[in-house]
Amino acid sequence: LEKKVTAARKACADTNLKAAAGSVQPLPRLNMRVRRTLRGHLAKIYSLHWSTDNRHLVSASQDGKLIIWDAYSSNKVHAIPLRSSWVMTCAYAPSGNLVACGGLDNICSVFNITSERDGQVRVAKELAGHQGYLSCCRFLNDRQILTSSGDMSCALWDIEKGQRIMEFTGHT
Repeated sequence: LEKKVTAARKACADTNLKAAAGSVQPLPRLNMRVRRTLRGHLAKIYSLHWSTDNRHLVSASQDGKLIIWDAYSSNKVHAIPLRSSWVMTCAYAPSGNLVACGGLDNICSVFNITSERDGQVRVAKELAGHQGYLSCCRFLNDRQILTSSGDMSCALWDIEKGQRIMEFTGHT
């Protein structure tokens, strides 16, 4: 079997990386510099995601907070306390109305940042169903979100119904 796999790989190997990239022009040197330093988290920051308005971003930290920032002014717009401080991922919806996070609690928590009660942003929906930690979440729109998990699956969710629409498996 090993010889068959090796032979199949050799049959498909029509070129190598150096030959394939030979005609690609080198990129100009990047000149990166710090634009803003956003201070406010008290523990490790595990994830951040930019809003589509290119002004706001959400960051998730193991201090148990999701912070929404105005990157132009460096001010905090919202500081959302989380049920679990073991957060590993966060996402901003394309509309800018929702943010989500998840981690070792195996739950994707979705927050509507346009509806505050008593000055607090509260959980709009908790999406439970993964058997392992949440490693990533990304909104498709305000009605659907994709999650990936340590249980080796990905899921597409209907946020309003709180139900999985589709599950993607195959990673082993």
